[in-house]
Amino acid sequence: MADKRFGLPREERVASTKDFDRVFAEGRRLAEPPIYARCAPNGLKVTRIGIAVPNKFGKAARRNRVKRLIREAYRLHKHDVPPGYDIIILPAHGWDAPPLQAIEESIVRLGRKLAAQRDAAPRPETGG
Repeated sequence: MADKRFGLPREERVASTKDFDRVFAEGRRLAEPPIYARCAPNGLKVTRIGIAVPNKFGKAARRNRVKRLIREAYRLHKHDVPPGYDIIILPAHGWDAPPLQAIEESIVRLGRKLAAQRDAAPRPETGG
C-alpha cells in the first residue's frame, strides 16, 4: 500500500464557499512570486488550502495546469507551513509558467512568513 504522508486529504482542503469568503474578507495577503496567498487563522490543528485561479488566466486546461502545479508544490512542502491556517493560494500577476521548483520555493517562504507572523503575535497574558 502506498505511503500517504504526502497526500492531501479532504480535511486539509478549503472547500466551502463560506470558508473561501471568510479568508478573502479576514485574511492577510502575503506575496511570494510567482504566487500570493490570503491567510487567516482557522482555529484548527491543521492547515487547509484552497487554490483559486481566475478566468483571465485562460482556458480551463491552462487554469487546471496552474492548479495542479500549485497543489503539487504545496503537497511536497506542507510540512514547512505551520498548522492552524486557512490559505487560499493564487497565481501572481505576470505568471509565466514557472517551473515547479520556483513554486515550491515560494511555498517554503510563505510558510516561513506565516511562522514568523504567528511567533510575533502578542500572546494573552495569564494571571497568576
